[in-house]
Amino acid sequence: MGKRTAKALTIHDVTRAKPQEKPYELRDATQPGLLLRVQPSGAKSWVVVYLVAGKKTRKVLGNADKMTLRRARTLAKSASATAEEGTDPYAEEKTARSTRFGKYLEGAYTEYAEQHIISHKDLLRRLKRNWGHLADRPMTEITPMDVQRWRRKKASSDKPVSFETLQRELTYLKACLTTAIKVHRLIPSHQLQGFTLTRDTKQLQAKKQTGPRYLSPAEETALREALAARENEIREARERMRAWQKARGKPLAPEIDPAGYVDHLQPIVLLALNTGLRRGDLLTLEWGHVDFNNRQIRKVINKTRRKNHALAPSVLPLSNEAMQALRKWNDQHGKPAAGLVFPSPVTGGPMDNIKKAWEGLVERAGLEDFRFHDLRHTFASRLVMAGVPLNTVRELMTHSDIKMTLVYAHLSPSHKEDAIRQVFGGEA
Repeated sequence: MGKRTAKALTIHDVTRAKPQEKPYELRDATQPGLLLRVQPSGAKSWVVVYLVAGKKTRKVLGNADKMTLRRARTLAKSASATAEEGTDPYAEEKTARSTRFGKYLEGAYTEYAEQHIISHKDLLRRLKRNWGHLADRPMTEITPMDVQRWRRKKASSDKPVSFETLQRELTYLKACLTTAIKVHRLIPSHQLQGFTLTRDTKQLQAKKQTGPRYLSPAEETALREALAARENEIREARERMRAWQKARGKPLAPEIDPAGYVDHLQPIVLLALNTGLRRGDLLTLEWGHVDFNNRQIRKVINKTRRKNHALAPSVLPLSNEAMQALRKWNDQHGKPAAGLVFPSPVTGGPMDNIKKAWEGLVERAGLEDFRFHDLRHTFASRLVMAGVPLNTVRELMTHSDIKMTLVYAHLSPSHKEDAIRQVFGGEA
């Protein structure tokens, strides 16, 4: 871009400035530092150039089609005068931009999460999905009212989310803002500190009426039958495809191992039912975590794990069904000793989710209001109803606090009576 001699710009100069192959600028002699920048697309903008502490800085003042020449000169004059006093006239604006939620989330917080949070991909995805509409808002200006508007929008959607999910998404946002305070020191405080959601009347009634959702024996049978039916359907569909391809001389699709599973869904579901592992822990499970000889899984649980923090792995015994599922899946993949147990068939890395396959299975089984996480509740409920002590259930569920396990206590109504009989004796 060649240097042009400054001249006293007029309205006609602005109007007649035509786009060229490369961007160029017209300097205004009336107000030093004011430029009209013309892009190859024809877009025109006013720019002011000023010096602060010997450093040249450029600032776009606005669109030349919307901002008059007189207004541009006024702004440029003010900026230059402030700069001559040694102060950047747009320092506050630059600070505000650096503390906008979207810029922080995409930049410093993403870098922090990648270094310190194991499940950072899922966390960042959830933050963007739920709070992306606040991207242009300075973090100090995100208010409880913004959260309440978001909550109302969620409540009016086709698939309203649970109160627990709302709490979790808010916690992620507050943690992000708190990191901006304590780690990056970008903001002094935020308006969500001390703010919590409360249940509305409908949610309070639902909480009183229902506990954790778990499978009844009949529902578990239906789920297992749906898994088997899905396996058969996929196998038959693959055989029909291969027959069609063979008849037309086309390359054949891979044959499904008759001794293995058709895909990841059945072994994941069986493992969830038999170990109570969360979906995230199943999708990041590695063969190095599986000890076939001792019939154990030894893994640091994602929910408690942070990078650069050494934590003892949880040790989870494997039932016969869990062992059979893992051995069968291991055999059909060449008996690997390392790597992910359930890698993505597309990327080879961890799968993001199994939502589509899971929702199809739930619909096939005819289950109402049943999430993948409820397999974990089913695991815990079966233990409690079998009389397993709550503290042992806590250890198997990898709960850090017994309070989390007490939500299942009502499933063992006799535990108080058993304690009295054990200490004071039975009926006379």
